[in-house]
Amino acid sequence: MKLRDYLARLARQKLREERGGATVEFVTLALPLFIPLFIFLGEYATRSDLEGNLRTLSREMARGVVTAENDSIAADVSYEIFIKGGEVLGYGEKISSGSITFRVLCRENPCISPNNEIAVTISSSELGHPVSAVEFVSPWA
Repeated sequence: MKLRDYLARLARQKLREERGGATVEFVTLALPLFIPLFIFLGEYATRSDLEGNLRTLSREMARGVVTAENDSIAADVSYEIFIKGGEVLGYGEKISSGSITFRVLCRENPCISPNNEIAVTISSSELGHPVSAVEFVSPWA
């Protein structure tokens, strides 16, 4: 009987002791708040990286178009830059599946004419909004 009383008293004493209680409270209260924050930051980083890469790709495509000799070559150059640049950036599968597409718009026809404005727009189903770049054809083209 004495052993049982001793164990009961020891258990009550340990339960009253508050050492480590703050750590347990912090983990139980703060951890559920941090998990969504980490998920949000990861998603934000992924989307931001995708948007930056697509913006760079659209700029390179626009540069390729404005330096082409004629509209036929410009179309081939823009497509080639889109495919090869997309592969280098790691978007080859998304491009081949059609989740990333592009469009080249010219203010006037033919596209390769002096002072013409060329806009390259890349759309991604994952990003949700298009990314574009604008270049101008040289006045001496």
